[in-house]
Amino acid sequence: MSTASRSPRSTTWRLFALLLREEWRLHTQLFGGWRFVLFPVVIAALTVGATVALLETGTADGTIVTGLHVLALGFGLYSGTAGFAGSDMLENVFGRLSLVLSTATTLPLSRRRLLGIFLVKDALFYAVAFVLPMALANAVLVGEAAAAPVAIGTLWLSLSLSFAAGMALTVAMIAVRTRGVPTWAIAGTIVVVAGGSWLTGTARDGWTLFVPIEGSLGGALGLAAGTVLVGVASLALYDPTYGRPSRTAGDRFARLSDSLPLGADNRSALVSKTLLDLARSSGGVAKPFVSAAILFALVAALVGVVDSITGIAPAPGIFFGGVLGLTAFTTYNWLTQFDSLEAYLTYPVSIEDVFRAKRIAFVLVGAPTVAVPYLAAVIWFEATVLDAVVGALLLAGYALYYYGLTVYIAGFDPNEFLFDAVRFTMFTVGVGVALVPTLVAGFVVVPPSGTVALVLGVAGVGFGVVGVVLSSRAGPRWERRFRTE
Repeated sequence: MSTASRSPRSTTWRLFALLLREEWRLHTQLFGGWRFVLFPVVIAALTVGATVALLETGTADGTIVTGLHVLALGFGLYSGTAGFAGSDMLENVFGRLSLVLSTATTLPLSRRRLLGIFLVKDALFYAVAFVLPMALANAVLVGEAAAAPVAIGTLWLSLSLSFAAGMALTVAMIAVRTRGVPTWAIAGTIVVVAGGSWLTGTARDGWTLFVPIEGSLGGALGLAAGTVLVGVASLALYDPTYGRPSRTAGDRFARLSDSLPLGADNRSALVSKTLLDLARSSGGVAKPFVSAAILFALVAALVGVVDSITGIAPAPGIFFGGVLGLTAFTTYNWLTQFDSLEAYLTYPVSIEDVFRAKRIAFVLVGAPTVAVPYLAAVIWFEATVLDAVVGALLLAGYALYYYGLTVYIAGFDPNEFLFDAVRFTMFTVGVGVALVPTLVAGFVVVPPSGTVALVLGVAGVGFGVVGVVLSSRAGPRWERRFRTE
């Protein structure tokens, strides 16, 4: 039976099954079969372990549940971009794709319909593979074996709804963008709405909409209906023919290379190439700032919710200094998405030179990326001078440490270990060694005493040194592995 002779319902289910199968194939081939299969197990272990640890420190059940919803919503906001793999942003990363999603360009299939099926598939796939392991935390919270299955199922539905809402919001923003609305206008609207809700005191009520398990059944049904409505409206609004206007540019490579104070060797040219690759990609140099802004907004919202529930607010400098250092991962990811080690084999440079250039580019891009949201945090939350100074040391040191950890474990493929159970576990343990004690200190001693400030300051410097050592050894390590493979 030909595709044209099948009923629309039959075609829809067939495409849905093909997309699910392709999602599985893509993940298992990219990230190594059993390593990907074990990834949900790692998520479950981390979630249950973190829940037990938080309960032991006196954290309220509601705070833990809210934190899980923050993670689910943030993951949904990120996952919403995956459905638009035909955009030039992902084409810059992967080149011309031959996925099922791209068949609308060669077969008589509606692009909007195919995208709709893809987004539903994504919501189901990630809800089972990643959100369900997170819901196991409720088994610890209820503490009764008989009630655990119902509690896990309820939290899973709630988290899945928050995840889907995040996806719908991202799809809506992309759809509006395809109708010619500039990015600055979209970002400005988000800032105005968020700031207005914060100033008027409605932020707390607005946030509870994304935590269905703590609200009423009517509220959860309303969020579900709103998510579906936004998703359908976004697909109707989305312009599948949209493409970014062509751009022309002068010889910025030479000007940038000459302006960098790096000496007359390969480093200047390699750093220039990295920065220009970032600048010429979709979104340009704004992407690292947007990633940092999203992390800042999510963490700031969580701090406000925790404060309103428990009456405990962390030391803002220490708390945000430790957490915002995690932007090192996203910044390095943007700096490496557009090239590979193989691409440098045609040049008279060593792999160690390439890694060294990436480290310099990371510092040049990463420093302003984390400085802006950190300054906003310490001013907004009225940090003391001592707290702000210690937080700045933590931010600089931990950012270097997270960067060194990332490049040492993942090399040029930081996204790879997001779904690799072994590498992700190594990265998580490395981050936890530095971050968990810092967050505990940030919540327990407010404002920080002189002794706590001294210990944390030394820790920031120490971890920064470890990060520099790891990043300096990453080049030789990956060169040896690359040559032997």
